Formats: sequence, structure tokens, C-alpha cells
Amino acid sequence: MSQDSSQDAKEWSHEAVVERLAVEMFRGAMWAALATVALCLAVWTVVAGVTGLVSALIGGVIACLSSVGTLVLMRKTAALPVQFVMVAALGGFFGKLILLVGVLFLLRAFPALHVNALALTTVATIVVTTFMEVRASKRSRSQIVIPTPGNT
Repeated sequence: MSQDSSQDAKEWSHEAVVERLAVEMFRGAMWAALATVALCLAVWTVVAGVTGLVSALIGGVIACLSSVGTLVLMRKTAALPVQFVMVAALGGFFGKLILLVGVLFLLRAFPALHVNALALTTVATIVVTTFMEVRASKRSRSQIVIPTPGNT
């Protein structure tokens, strides 16, 4: 009996809930992000040719990596208290924003890249990915109140 109760406690621990939420958010956002990048690749190839294709591909990769970075941050901080997870999420968001603006600013210096294709693909992918992550979080079965043994 004690093995079952310890397994149940592990299954419903804060860490397990946050990790499960990160997986659900990843699943919810992965296909939408790839579809957005594919659509942007097609549009920018028609609009700007090979330059648009390469620029949109770079923007899509940057956006996808930043979104995966958020979910990795969630998984790495899952064992910490809730307050630290929230601070890490906010810090990760601001860090991602600063990093993206910096990368886009630096890539503007390359005349071979189509700036609009790069920027709009990055923004579109991040907006779609963020929307899908929020949607997955709202629909998640992980959003539950976990009573502690002393407070039941």
C-alpha cells in the first residue's frame, strides 16, 4: 500500500504536474509552429525568391528554438517551488524577447537577407506558438489543486 501511495504522490507532485504541462504545451505548439513556418516559407519564396526562402527559414528556426527554450526552462525549473517557477518563466520570457530583438537587429546587417521575411516569419511563428501553448495550458488536465497531507 505504501508503494502505491508514494507512486500517487510522485504522480501528482508539483514537479510532475509542471513537466506534464510542458509536454502538453510542446505537443500543442509543435505542429502549429511547423505549419506556420511552412506557410511563411511558401509565401516568402513567391514574394522574394530564394532570398525570401532563406530569410524565412532562418526566422522560423530562430522562433522554434526560442519556443523550445521556454519549454526546456519549464522542465528544468519544475522541481523548484512555484514562486521560482513563475519568476523563471517571466525571466525566460524577457530573456527570449531581448535575445530575439538582438538577433533580428544583428541579422539586419546582412544585405543578403530579406529583413521583412525574417522578421515577419519570426513574429508569426512566435505568436502562433504562444497562442497554442496558452491553449494547451488552458485545456490541460494538469491544472489541478493538489492538497497537502496536512491540509485535507
